[in-house]
Amino acid sequence: MKLTFSFSILFLLVQSLTAQNGKILAREMVDIYNNEELARRISYKDGDEQKLIDEYAYLDSVNIERITYLSDGLKVNGYLAYPKNGNDLPCVIYNRGGNRNFGALNEYKAAFILARVASWGYVVAGSQYRGNMGSEGKEEFGGSDIDDVLNLLPFFNNIEQADTSRMAIYGWSRGGMMTYLALTKSKRFKAAIVGGGLSDLWTWMDTRTDTIETVFAENIPDYATNTKAALNARSAIKQVDKIWKKTPVLILHGTADKRVTPEMALDLSKAFIRERIPHRLVIFEGGDHSLGNFRTEVDSMVKEWLWKYLKEGLPVPQHN
Repeated sequence: MKLTFSFSILFLLVQSLTAQNGKILAREMVDIYNNEELARRISYKDGDEQKLIDEYAYLDSVNIERITYLSDGLKVNGYLAYPKNGNDLPCVIYNRGGNRNFGALNEYKAAFILARVASWGYVVAGSQYRGNMGSEGKEEFGGSDIDDVLNLLPFFNNIEQADTSRMAIYGWSRGGMMTYLALTKSKRFKAAIVGGGLSDLWTWMDTRTDTIETVFAENIPDYATNTKAALNARSAIKQVDKIWKKTPVLILHGTADKRVTPEMALDLSKAFIRERIPHRLVIFEGGDHSLGNFRTEVDSMVKEWLWKYLKEGLPVPQHN
């Protein structure tokens, strides 16, 4: 009787937490001109008026907000960007790179990445992940913090302009790892994009020896006691069979990427071909980890990929 009662309480508690996932706790509008360094980079003075440089003119058409939402009972912070005009807009989850506060979202990334995608006609949200930048909980580098990505799915239900039937996911570096992991757990995404994506933690450990202590040991809860399972669970190359086969994936990588070796993208593409996962692999000769020298091309490819599968709603390519 006591066991049944305890189980019932636990079930109700889990059910309650699940129902709360994605609930918005705070929204705060960001004035990009209040950040003097950012303002100097994107704008200029014309008499008494502050005007955006042509490259950043899109910022006039979007709103940027800091957000706090619930994820597994934790208060998690992030950013939201959306067009000032328009309704029934497709949604994009953006996954940041790095770990802990390194690589965290800030006003620059919100303006240069989230807001740029939003200006194409999308509602875009990105999480700092638990334990980072004032968020509750603890960073797990692709462990339970993957829920912070997935719990942005119900988050969009609270955004008036959002059409939650059309969802995409976009991540860079560690954010690419989070994107691949999300694709093993959700069938909701009509398109995915990964840049410089971390897809094999074993290879990363071999090529970046600094990762063992500074990333794995300090962030992955069971790394010391269960290394193989912990790294496999975070490596897309080890679970390609779990990735949803109806989400087309755009993979972008540079040959000069010294943070995440380009062989990861090649190996994953081969595995995708074997498993018949629709994807396009684009390798940029001489491109570094951020593909900064190819920013115009990258933006064009990302924009086209989102348009094709979220706006036009083209069918996923099928293997014969």
